[in-house]
Amino acid sequence: MRYGELFSIIPLMGLGDHIINGGFPFDLPALKPFFIGEGGLLPKPEDFAPYAGFLDARIRYDRVKALLESVEGFTKKQLLTCDLIPGDAVIREFIGGSTIKIPHNE
Repeated sequence: MRYGELFSIIPLMGLGDHIINGGFPFDLPALKPFFIGEGGLLPKPEDFAPYAGFLDARIRYDRVKALLESVEGFTKKQLLTCDLIPGDAVIREFIGGSTIKIPHNE
């Protein structure tokens, strides 16, 4: 995935005629319980020890961690219902509960 970002996304970012930000204010609070806290997927700082030469990874880690810590997150229980986040929101692709019918997934 990183190779694709370096090869296709970053070099071509400035060539688009338009930029669309598809993010919503509830995206970070919805992702927070999956990354921060007990059982969270965000690596621990010591996990970067073998990759000390990869400054890019550490800078991104620090930025993402600070960003997630700056918001109050939803609980996983709150995310199970569509009361707070619509079932057709893009973030549902990552947290579950999407109501969008995708033919090849059925």
